[in-house]
Amino acid sequence: MKILSLNQIKKIDQYCIDNEDISSIELMERAAKSCFYWIRNHFHTLHKVIVLAGNGKNGGDGLALSRMLSQHGVDINVYILDISNHLSPEFVINKNKIFKYGIELKEIKEGDPFPFLNRNSILIDAIFGIGMNRSINKYWKSFFHFINDKKFTSVISIDIPSGIFMEKKREDLEVIIRADYTLTFQVPKLPLFFPDYADYVGKWDLLNIGWKEKYTNNIPVKNFYLDKKCIRSIYKRRKKFSHKGNFGHGLLIGGHYGMIGSMVLSAKGSFRIGIGKLSVYIPRCGYQIIQTIIPEAIVHTDLRDDFISHIPNNISSFNAIGIGMGMGKNPITAYALESFFLKKKNSPPMVIDADAINILSDKLNILNFIPRNTILTPHPKEFHRLYGPWKNDYQKLANLKKLAKKHNFYLILKGAHTVIATPNGDLYFNSTGNPGMSTAGSGDVLTGIITGLLAQGYSPKDSCLMGVYLHGLSGDLASIELNEESLIAGDLLNYIGKSYQKIKRL
Repeated sequence: MKILSLNQIKKIDQYCIDNEDISSIELMERAAKSCFYWIRNHFHTLHKVIVLAGNGKNGGDGLALSRMLSQHGVDINVYILDISNHLSPEFVINKNKIFKYGIELKEIKEGDPFPFLNRNSILIDAIFGIGMNRSINKYWKSFFHFINDKKFTSVISIDIPSGIFMEKKREDLEVIIRADYTLTFQVPKLPLFFPDYADYVGKWDLLNIGWKEKYTNNIPVKNFYLDKKCIRSIYKRRKKFSHKGNFGHGLLIGGHYGMIGSMVLSAKGSFRIGIGKLSVYIPRCGYQIIQTIIPEAIVHTDLRDDFISHIPNNISSFNAIGIGMGMGKNPITAYALESFFLKKKNSPPMVIDADAINILSDKLNILNFIPRNTILTPHPKEFHRLYGPWKNDYQKLANLKKLAKKHNFYLILKGAHTVIATPNGDLYFNSTGNPGMSTAGSGDVLTGIITGLLAQGYSPKDSCLMGVYLHGLSGDLASIELNEESLIAGDLLNYIGKSYQKIKRL
């Protein structure tokens, strides 16, 4: 699914109006109705609702929604915030409709005492929406603080929490309405994926307002939301007469004393995702562990007992390589990794993770010798070591794009809405996963999954997209039965098969 800019959203709204013979007011009715149905389905007992409406289009949405809730028997209090001198035509029309239905409107002007607002109410934020692009004055900042301090039953923001800029970072984060739920229309908005805004966005849902797919087909974008439809188009069904040779031979390299479990998790991830055959290269201390826990794996050991001192040169027989999990940063290991990359300009598709990334962070010149289309899977701290600091989430994404384009890498920045950067500058934000996956070893499972997909013949890009999606979906399915707090990395392995079943049924 495409993530559109503010200007593109406005153009599609207009295209919808021009080509469906509807007015902007009718389109606003669609938006308000979708919010009304969502609220009715999520709050079965609706008694008191407070609506804060600006005087732009977002305020028009809020007034239309107020009318629908009032007709449903809800006790509505509507406050119009007189922040801007510009009144949108849609706002004016909906304001007049409100009067016809006998709903009282109260106006708040700059300098007025703040009103009494019953905190045992649901608050609906329809102040600014996606169109805000400038700061507000001291009075309205104080009013926003007042709202955030009230602790209402729930706060619902329409399209995006008021105070968030769509396409640039604002430094005064506290001047944003703190929502429990954000109801956004038709396509996700980029700020919804930013950790900086997580405490303000709350949970968000995508509401359909009737755009047709043809409206977005020809719009060029660089940001995408990774959804079911995309994954279903990537997935390859197995043929009846397939055998293990059809699904590749992978090699995982890593582990040191006390961290062989990382290799266990990665290896199991590769097998569960469907690899045909898997070899692992580990220090000698891990031999019995791997042979006992994963009898399916072919085990090769280093000459050293506790760490890796040499990486095999003969890798041409493998279809994919995953390297770095639990490897440690012993100087001898670091030298072995450096030598491996300097000698291997051509290699099978490769995933670089964990300590291999940390070793590269100390020897950045080696990045120039790593083959094109290699996949790196850093978490935020590892990416910080690899590239350097960033001031905000916009800059972080810019850094991610720069590194991917410079070296022709695929970069997977792990976390909530894991983001995948491609060599051509595209970003894909994942739609699966949950906080329960914030646990040791979860990344090792992901590396095994992606290595397994590469070995099966999926392209580096498709391996990233499908691997990240299925990894997150496994976590979602596991959390339903086990809950987020008790989730461990090994649990993900038991739900990879169910994740496959889910995408087959789409």
